[in-house]
Amino acid sequence: MTQIYPITAEPILSIVVPVYNGAKYIRDTLESLVSLAQLVDCEVIFQNALSTDGTTEILDEFCGNRQRWFHYNEKDAGQSDAINKGISRAIGRWVTWLCADDILLPSVAEMLREAEQVGADVVYGDGIFILPQGITPAIGTETCLPGDLAKKRLLIQQPGTCILRKVWQAAGGVNIDLNWLMDYDLFLRLESMNMRFYRAKHFVAIARLHKDAKTSSGSIKRLFEVWSILFRSHVRRPEYFRLKPYLVYLFEYVIKHLEARDLKLEGRMKMKTLPLLHQYFWKLAMPEEEADIQQRFQKIYQELANYLNRLAAIP
Repeated sequence: MTQIYPITAEPILSIVVPVYNGAKYIRDTLESLVSLAQLVDCEVIFQNALSTDGTTEILDEFCGNRQRWFHYNEKDAGQSDAINKGISRAIGRWVTWLCADDILLPSVAEMLREAEQVGADVVYGDGIFILPQGITPAIGTETCLPGDLAKKRLLIQQPGTCILRKVWQAAGGVNIDLNWLMDYDLFLRLESMNMRFYRAKHFVAIARLHKDAKTSSGSIKRLFEVWSILFRSHVRRPEYFRLKPYLVYLFEYVIKHLEARDLKLEGRMKMKTLPLLHQYFWKLAMPEEEADIQQRFQKIYQELANYLNRLAAIP
């Protein structure tokens, strides 16, 4: 593959991977990062919270003789703290973080090229979910106009989203007191700072949804967390206040609660009401780009399936 950016003193992109006991999926993540590094001058930083399942040995071996691949095995105060620690060590022009069970796609390279051309502060693309029954696109991603994040809902998929490091530093990183929505909180703060968001029409990341994933949680604490960050955002920018996002996330809580229970039961008590609840949720959330996303996903579906099969074949 042809490298889009030359290797320079300052990497184009720094990727921080917070991980704790991620051996089950991390090899797929590693191989995806190797593929991306062939296209973009990357720095990869693993923040390993003293894993005990073999993750430490895998990362030691993988990072040992690779330039700009770093493995820090140390205690942290949670995922948000690990993200901040990793990015404080980063020297790239752009920064992002990736969960240890997720995958970055080579199209991140093209997304960054476009972001440089338009002078963006934050750039994001489309995401894909791996579910027990297969892969599906994240249909909620949309072009983000000023105030949309506070007026509507989270229109950005965090995996693959890149932020200029100087902008990250100005925002102060992610809030270490948050457990689920540290990404939404960061994006809302960047929106309040009038940073320029650019939406690229590329599928850039794949996230796994499984019973152990935090994003599968239907906890009431998660609902209160999202309401609290929305409230703080509306205090900062009262002109962006709408009731709609509070209702959207109340509805999402009900759905995630039922889905989390279903995942733990491995589908044995599949609820017939879930498809109907999803329908009503999206009527409220109104995904404006769903048709376009589905159309683009169908065009690359076989390529993605082949890519994931190759990753699964790696011992």
